[in-house]
Amino acid sequence: MVCRIGVDCGLFVEINYMVNAMLYCLARRVRFQLYSDDANFGTGGGWTEYFLPFCEEVHESFHRQYNFHRPPSWRRILRLCGRQKAIGPIMWKLKSIQKTAMGRLMGFLTYKEYVLLGQDVSDYPDNHYCIPELDIDADYTEVYGLLARMAFRFNPSIQRQATLAQTRLSIPDLYDGIHIRGGDKVMETGLICSQRIMQRLNPEAGSCVFILTDDYRQFQKLQTDYPQLRLVTLCQADETGYRHQQFCKLSPQKRKESIVRLLISVDLLLHSRSFVGSITTGPSVFVMKQRAADPHVQAVDCPKEDLSSSLSLTIDLRAAISYKSLNE
Repeated sequence: MVCRIGVDCGLFVEINYMVNAMLYCLARRVRFQLYSDDANFGTGGGWTEYFLPFCEEVHESFHRQYNFHRPPSWRRILRLCGRQKAIGPIMWKLKSIQKTAMGRLMGFLTYKEYVLLGQDVSDYPDNHYCIPELDIDADYTEVYGLLARMAFRFNPSIQRQATLAQTRLSIPDLYDGIHIRGGDKVMETGLICSQRIMQRLNPEAGSCVFILTDDYRQFQKLQTDYPQLRLVTLCQADETGYRHQQFCKLSPQKRKESIVRLLISVDLLLHSRSFVGSITTGPSVFVMKQRAADPHVQAVDCPKEDLSSSLSLTIDLRAAISYKSLNE
């Protein structure tokens, strides 16, 4: 399989797709390779612009057009047509089938063997993985965490910046973390207010809380509402919510600076004492999948006992769980 990363989603949704593709290959004894030359989160360096290499990479340009994320099932496509009262989703699905066939043909001609593409990965990963050769016998989130930690390793340049950022913020060894999402996320699901997330965290007075947010106004409001806490963030004062289309129009250097801050922020959340996020946001899901068994990790919009099983679902199903949980 050749998995293309950086197709058309936010960074951590893309990483989630990639790790699921790695799991798919691992369970089926398929060789995994990566294509990242035109990754939408990079400025030309691909995966290794930020991370250490962890697998073989390929560079054939046909992946840009014919290797993509799995489109929705026919059932979801027809449901979407009903909501939109248009046949556009059907045409999109048919076009993706045509492009997949062409991609497989070009893959065979290029590599002289049958090649799977990113759209071949199932929407629903296996619940349990048993790979005796690697001494793996565990559920989805446990194996996901194993592979995510293998891949999510900063290269020396990014690691230096991460160390400097933590020093500049004077983050202690023990700190808490939350994720607040704004911007265009409202197009997928309702936004969750910062106070509700902080209430779920319920930190002790005097605690240091690292906040990953894309809207500096949320950070300022929490500073006003919780003067007894030491709140820190890498969000910039001029940021008012992430909007993917606007982000793609930024200069390469501005995009990279934003991505580096996001990567460092997520790394801090992976190592926080406790964490609260949402099952509908990419960075939160990435953190919670690796820490689902940690009793100090919670989702503001999903019961703790259902967290692990919910994290493997598609975004529309997670959004439904989130909506129900927040409105009960």
